Amino acid sequence: MKKTLILVIVLFPLLVFSQNSIEWSDDFSDGDFTNNPTWSGITDNFIVNAEKQLQLNAPKEVSRSYLSTRSEVFDDATWEFWVKINNTTSANNYSMVYIISDRLDISGDVNGYYVQIGNTADEISLYKQRGSKRVKIIDGVDKSIDTKPVIVSIRVTRTKDGEFSLFRKRESTNSAFNDADWIQEGVSVVDNDIQGSKYFGVLAQSTKSNNKNYIFDNISVRGDRLLDVTPPVWLDLRLVESNQMVLTFSEEVDLSDADFIVDNGIGAPSSVQLSAGNTVVTLTFSQNFENGVIYTVQANNVKDLAGNPLENTEQKIGILEDVMPGDLVINEIMFDPFPDVPEYFEVCNNSSKVLDLSRVFFTTRKKDHSFNTPCYFPQNTILLPQQHLAIAKDPDTLRIVYEVPDTANIAFVEKFHSLPNDGGSLLLVYEPDSTILDEVTYSPKWHHTLIRSSKGVSLERINPEMDSQNPDTWHSASTDVNYGTPGYRNSQFREMAPTTSPDDEKWFYPDPEAFTPDNDGQEDVCFIRYKTEAVGYTANIMIFNAVGVKVTQLTSNQILGAEGFLIWDGKTDRGINVNPGIYVLYVELINADSGVKKIEKMPIVVSAR
Repeated sequence: MKKTLILVIVLFPLLVFSQNSIEWSDDFSDGDFTNNPTWSGITDNFIVNAEKQLQLNAPKEVSRSYLSTRSEVFDDATWEFWVKINNTTSANNYSMVYIISDRLDISGDVNGYYVQIGNTADEISLYKQRGSKRVKIIDGVDKSIDTKPVIVSIRVTRTKDGEFSLFRKRESTNSAFNDADWIQEGVSVVDNDIQGSKYFGVLAQSTKSNNKNYIFDNISVRGDRLLDVTPPVWLDLRLVESNQMVLTFSEEVDLSDADFIVDNGIGAPSSVQLSAGNTVVTLTFSQNFENGVIYTVQANNVKDLAGNPLENTEQKIGILEDVMPGDLVINEIMFDPFPDVPEYFEVCNNSSKVLDLSRVFFTTRKKDHSFNTPCYFPQNTILLPQQHLAIAKDPDTLRIVYEVPDTANIAFVEKFHSLPNDGGSLLLVYEPDSTILDEVTYSPKWHHTLIRSSKGVSLERINPEMDSQNPDTWHSASTDVNYGTPGYRNSQFREMAPTTSPDDEKWFYPDPEAFTPDNDGQEDVCFIRYKTEAVGYTANIMIFNAVGVKVTQLTSNQILGAEGFLIWDGKTDRGINVNPGIYVLYVELINADSGVKKIEKMPIVVSAR
């Protein structure tokens, strides 16, 4: 069989796109795997043997060896190949043939589909791989290759609608392991989770005694290329040296017209290096980065191999710093979600630093108040100043249910302690010395009185600067955001700086003077701000209605600082929302040292929209 690489372009004048048909094959009859097509990977671990077949030639050790070649075949496709394994297969001895892969290196995390020949069940099956997660989608017949040697031809087909079918034709002198014609393995399955292909590859997992026992031949691939209209995504940015940063993209990128620039005196890189897989870019600069400076990095004219331009061309970064108490706070808690919606909580970087969360864990307290086992943030998690991060087992569902903006920062974690519906303690802990960075002992009673059930409603922190354990710090998420804001600014967020000007003659004033406690995320609480002219005052603060009846006592004999605030959420002492109207804020101030008394009165308007 001759090696062929055929590209057929068929133009349909009535259609707005062209369909690209591809056909290629390799039987290694030219004695190498370096040309027509070119195979790349762990090339030292393979040879073309005397029978003109691709054979494993790995060191005598446990190894995972692979070769890949460019292949964009995806729709209306057929993949055929021949495999010989000169040993019985097992959990540590098997072969994988990637018919679809988004990257050249198939030994690690990829997005694609592969046929596995052999395992403890001695079967031939089709798998889907997304990142590191692998799912069997066609389950082959157990013990179908429980023989030595394993010799089998394999065919996989995929329709344009995404229906995969898997077939085998075994060769053996033992009739129990010989097929006269193609036999279908399992049942056909439709799977469109992964779109498009860049590579085809073979992989051998072997032990030291089987280092030459894997042979591949008669590879034939034909079908249509998927039209790529998806732009690349800038996945990650991090500083790796004092003058060097690494950018990671979702797919192979073309930098032929690209340029990069960094602000704050750094400028353009002196060196730009693209990794062998064409997804990682290393930039080296003549200037060093400085602590405490946030840099904006621009990546201009970056595109994928299909010519789709990068859409998000700007990211920020800084030198990573350890987390100290007060830097990282719990900002939102969803402890009682709807069925089939995951629990989540959100943290916020309340500092001016770029935080490295690699040594921070989150957990809950047991009934004896000791820590539960640590749960960790995703690897390489960093947070910019004032950036939010929500943590959940199913981020995709959160994005759909809460209709979050594209900029919402939500991460997947495998381990997540359940948050009790009747209240509990959630903690952030710095692992090296077990310092508690933040702790919230929440309660469903913290919800707004208009919320009859906490089901599906998160508790939001009004401002990250406020006390974590104070119930007044927390408020039910607004109805306008479906009762949750995972990964972005809370619906109930309020600035600590006053929004109204104080009366110079008064020490206390409401901010705002009119508010609407209806849980719509717009002025749901009133900040009662104060600034004293002397120390040593205690305060009794009450709210009266228009006919002089006290509706709530906000504080009794509270020692005042130089300045601060209290919060009224529009409730009576019995937790009932007051009716719209004009109310009176009554403040009684007493200085125990001097005996001076001071009384202030001012209106507060409770409105309705």
